Amino acid sequence: MRTTALGRTGLPVSRIAFGTWQLGGDWGVFAEDEAKAAIRRARGLGVNIFDTAQAYGFGASERLLGSALRDELRSNRDELVIATKGGLRRTDTGVTRDAGPCALREGVDASLVDSGKIRHVDVAMVGTRHADHVEDNLAAADITLGETGLKEIDSIMAAATPVVGPSPESM
Repeated sequence: MRTTALGRTGLPVSRIAFGTWQLGGDWGVFAEDEAKAAIRRARGLGVNIFDTAQAYGFGASERLLGSALRDELRSNRDELVIATKGGLRRTDTGVTRDAGPCALREGVDASLVDSGKIRHVDVAMVGTRHADHVEDNLAAADITLGETGLKEIDSIMAAATPVVGPSPESM
């Protein structure tokens, strides 16, 4: 599979990513064994970037991804790129957008716990169109994001601007 550099991160990624939104269960019932087989098949075909988010079933897709890639996460972790998104959180009344630094830190931590096997994420994104709390998030990242398992935060902080832009569809 052909690869390309992911934005300014320089991470080599396959030109096709495996998105896990559908594995959160929000689109209906699916066979878990078939979902794991699809993840493994994609990996076998050379896909190395897997996109997830805590909001995809609030941990369900991450648990499935961690389970499907369990062996590879142990033996070839450096060949995988795990991207996750934050910016949504559950409340007693449903789901709310929250891109504040505490919510994002908690979201990344929850993603790591939910996956069960993934020890760090390579790319963390704010999964919202709203640019609230940008300054707070950058300041918080400088102080605490290293504790949450994000890899290579220094290069992200040096850029101080997005390393991966929004898709045209989200604009």
